Amino acid sequence: MKRMLDRIAVLLCALCLLMMPVCRASEEGEAPAAEFFFSDVSEEDWFYEPVRYLTERGMLQGFGDGTFRPGDTLTEAQLLKLLLKPYMPEDMEEPAGEGWWIPYWEFGVREGILAADDLEHVHRGASRLRTAQLLVRFPLLPVSEEDLLEPDTAGILGEMRDRDEIPREALDAVVTVYASGIMEGYDDGCFHPERVLTRAEGAAVIQRLMLPELRRPKLRRAVPEAWFEDALLLGNSHCGGISMYGELPQPDICFSYGGTFLTGLGTLCRDRHERSFTMRSLLQSRQYGKIILIFGTNEMGYDMEYLRPRLEEFLDRLVELQPQARLWLCTAPPVNPELAENPELEVQCFTVENCLAVNALFREAAEERGAGLLDVFSLFADEDGILPREYTGDGIHLTMACYRTWGQWLASAVIPAEEGSTEEDSSAEEGPPAEEGIPAEEKPAAGEETP
Repeated sequence: MKRMLDRIAVLLCALCLLMMPVCRASEEGEAPAAEFFFSDVSEEDWFYEPVRYLTERGMLQGFGDGTFRPGDTLTEAQLLKLLLKPYMPEDMEEPAGEGWWIPYWEFGVREGILAADDLEHVHRGASRLRTAQLLVRFPLLPVSEEDLLEPDTAGILGEMRDRDEIPREALDAVVTVYASGIMEGYDDGCFHPERVLTRAEGAAVIQRLMLPELRRPKLRRAVPEAWFEDALLLGNSHCGGISMYGELPQPDICFSYGGTFLTGLGTLCRDRHERSFTMRSLLQSRQYGKIILIFGTNEMGYDMEYLRPRLEEFLDRLVELQPQARLWLCTAPPVNPELAENPELEVQCFTVENCLAVNALFREAAEERGAGLLDVFSLFADEDGILPREYTGDGIHLTMACYRTWGQWLASAVIPAEEGSTEEDSSAEEGPPAEEGIPAEEKPAAGEETP
C-alpha cells in the first residue's frame, strides 16, 4: 500500500511540473513574462530575441501546432497590427474571422497615421518598400537642437547599389529608415525594395522601432545655416551647379565656367546673381571665416610637376588676402571617360587616372597646410572610380539631383570627424540584422489570420 502511495505522489509531482507555465526570468522592474515557446524557434536563432520580445507583449502569436514559422510571409495587415498595437487601448479586442485587422486600420485612419487607400492591399505580403513607407509615419529620428542630427543622405545613397530601382517618391522614406537604423541593407549592398518581409524580419524591425537602443543609425551632425554666413565657395562650374541646385542659402558663391587655379586670382568670376568680378576683387572686399575651394576638373591632363607650384602659389595669394579664413579643398568629382571623350583630341584629359592624380595633389596640399579635405570624389564615384551615367549628361558635369546632394553633404562634411561622429561602441556581440536573414518566402502562412 505504501509503495502505491509513493507512486501516486511521484505521478502527482510530475503532473504539477508539466502543468507549470514555461516562463523566462523577467527583467528588473517588469511583470513576469508571458509564456513563450515555439518548436521552431531556439535561442541560437538570430531572430530569437525579437520574437520573444513581441510574443511576451501579446503582439505576436503562433500556430495551433506550436510553431512560429519565422520564414513565412508577413502581410500588410499583420504589419499594421505590429505598428499600431502599442498605441491602442489595452482592452481592445480583435473581432473573430477575416476582419480581425479592421480595428487597427480604423485606429490608424482616426489618428491620421493611415489614409483610406491604405486598405487596398492589406492581404498582400509587406514588401520592404511598403514597410519603409509605413514606418516613416512614426517619429523615427532623434530631435535635438544641440546636436542637429540629420540623415547621412549622401552616404546612404552612396552605399545603396539599387537606389535607381526605388521610386523617386519613396526615396526619402527609404533614406529615413536607413538613417534611423530601423531597417538595414543586405550583404550585396542593395535595399531590395521588392522583397517581402518574413515574420522573423518583421519582428526584428518592430523591435528596433520600439527599442531605439538596438538601432545602428546612419546620421551626420549638420551645422546650422548661420555657419555659412561668413563662408565662401570659390571654384569652377561645379561651384556654379551648387549655386543653382545645392540648396545652400547663406554662403557667398564665386565661380567661373572653365575655372582653374592656373589663372590665379585675376580670373573673372560671377556670383549666384550673375554679377561679374575677379576673384581678387571679391577677396579684397570682405574678410571670410571659411573658404571652400572647388577646383580640379579643368586641371586634369596637366603634369603634376607643373601643377604643384602653381597650386601652392594660388593658395599663398589666397591666404595673404584672407589670413583669418579656415580653408577646405574639395577633391574633384569623378568623370565618365566614355561620355567625356573628345574625338578631336589625341590625348584625353578626363580620365580616372588624371582625376586621381589631381586629387592626390589636393590631398597633399591640404595636409601640408593643415587645411580640411572634402572627399567629393568618393561621394559620386562607382567601384571603378567612374562617374555613373545616371549622374551626368556629358561625363563631366553633374545632374541637378547630384548638385543638390553635394550641397546637402557640405552642411555636415565641413565638421571635423572627431566632432561629427555619432557612432557608439558597438563591439558587443549581436545577431545579424533581420534583413540579412533568409529571403522572404512568397507563400503566405496557411490558416493564420493574426501575426
